[in-house]
Amino acid sequence: MRRIHSILWKVVVVPALLLSAHAHAGGVHKEIKRTTEKEIRLKLESSFGTVVCSKGPSDKIMVFDFKTEDGHKPSVDIDYRIRNDIGYLNLTRESDSKHSISLNFDDDDEEKNNYSFESGKWYMRFSDAIPLSIDAELGAGRGDFDMTGLNVKDFKMSAGASSTTLVFGEPNKGEIEDFDIKSGVSKFVGKKLNNANFKHMTFEGGVGSYYLDFSGGLRHEADVKIKIGLGAVTIIIPKEIGAKVRYQESWFSNFSIDKDFDEEKKGVYITPNYSSADGRMNIYVESGLGSVKVKRTR
Repeated sequence: MRRIHSILWKVVVVPALLLSAHAHAGGVHKEIKRTTEKEIRLKLESSFGTVVCSKGPSDKIMVFDFKTEDGHKPSVDIDYRIRNDIGYLNLTRESDSKHSISLNFDDDDEEKNNYSFESGKWYMRFSDAIPLSIDAELGAGRGDFDMTGLNVKDFKMSAGASSTTLVFGEPNKGEIEDFDIKSGVSKFVGKKLNNANFKHMTFEGGVGSYYLDFSGGLRHEADVKIKIGLGAVTIIIPKEIGAKVRYQESWFSNFSIDKDFDEEKKGVYITPNYSSADGRMNIYVESGLGSVKVKRTR
């Protein structure tokens, strides 16, 4: 059995972990080559700093670059494993005294590359050739997620005291099954969100400023649930999209909606093209002490 396990390890695991790494002035560069993976599941945890995600070369699972900016020295851990043709990629960044960057392999064989470096921005570029699921937890800092050109299957994000931007510059190559965003004491800007190709989306905001732009291609019916605490949210809906907005009224919140909407009944607003439009949105909004604005654009 030991011999069989060794053969499987060499054939399946080693090629996927052919990763080049080197330290250079002002940062670290790493690459994970693509082999048998049919899907990538990314778990990203960053307690501070700036995280930048975008499309990279098709033959690379990930291209990672770390750029230093100040004297604060963190630790970044990159752990990549393949199970049943699914690549599980975990990236964790914590502020501690390790002062290292490490790569963890499978249980039977572990290899690490350690470099001392300063904190700053870390950039991740992913393959557009296979589905990508993202589960991101951001603490204090900034997140720039440009999903343009990628094949996004799931997108889940939880942001604390951070400023985050999410962009789908062109139609997603896949369909997002789970689209869930939680934003705390922070600023969140979502651009061309209908390009994400989702059917269900949930957004929760705490104390902050939120901008949700639902422009982009929409050819089906999509449901969106938005819940705001003390924050202010602006919702942008293009005129070519039919929309129905249900607003849970509160004495302590402020609500305004574009004149293009007709009040179907108390708390329910609908556009004249709701029944005839190719793309339709059903939006449920709940606000505590916050402010809600719904606007139409051409």
